[in-house]
Amino acid sequence: MRKALVIVRAGDTSLHESWLAGEQDRQWDLLVNYFGDDPNRFRHGDVRRIDSKGPKWPALYELITELSDDIRAYDYVWLPDDDLACDQNTINKFFNICRDYNLELSQPALSSDSHLGHAITLRNHSFQLRFTNFVEIMAPCFSADFLCRCTPSFGENLSGWGLDYLWPSWVTDASRIAIIDATSIRHTRPVGGPNYRVLAEHGITARDELLALVAKYGIPAATRLVTGGITTDGRRLSASDDSHPALVAALIAGYLPELGGNASELLRLIEPNLSLLPPATWTPERYQAS
Repeated sequence: MRKALVIVRAGDTSLHESWLAGEQDRQWDLLVNYFGDDPNRFRHGDVRRIDSKGPKWPALYELITELSDDIRAYDYVWLPDDDLACDQNTINKFFNICRDYNLELSQPALSSDSHLGHAITLRNHSFQLRFTNFVEIMAPCFSADFLCRCTPSFGENLSGWGLDYLWPSWVTDASRIAIIDATSIRHTRPVGGPNYRVLAEHGITARDELLALVAKYGIPAATRLVTGGITTDGRRLSASDDSHPALVAALIAGYLPELGGNASELLRLIEPNLSLLPPATWTPERYQAS
């Protein structure tokens, strides 16, 4: 049996069929939670289709709760949006890295031609993966045990906003939450979609739901921070020890290819880590040389 599961909440324009392309054997199962109206759409091969309407996170709460016994047989479950461009080989590698580092919560990094909602998710070429205090609701992956803990939160609100602050607060080991740069994907559509129309019909905004959720759980909307990482040559760097200057240098070097030398955008990306360094430690000249 395949030990990883992908559940995609899919409309008629979903890109998930392209995820099945690749020369490797597929190491994960695919469940399509379809919210369209075509009785014949997405029915092929060993892909399972289960239909339901409504916003993503309440629908996934109901689905995962109903299928909890089946889902417990997997070691990882990925819940990507349906507008992400990737392929089978990338997803295979993504799950393998999750296992190699025993991650509880993770996501693939986003390519520079993606529609970015949160800058920290942009791919960094210096790293295999970056340990962070944030994983976006667009594409979170859960270990089986951590998914059991998080599933009740899926029904907290309609938009899912705030869940990406809540879940990291439940990860007690900072080395078990990461954005995986070695497996970048592309977000093909602007942030938004049918969920936001549902919110408008209820007279609320996603930000309203975010503020209500963090208030309920007493979670500060913390700065999104790279807490460490594993570089492409295998070095382990951390923001909490004397390797932090090297971490910042690697972040700068790895973002430059993605940003085309945009200094202001680079500064915005690394500022949370720069703010933790002693003032005398960082000079632009030092890291330009790096």
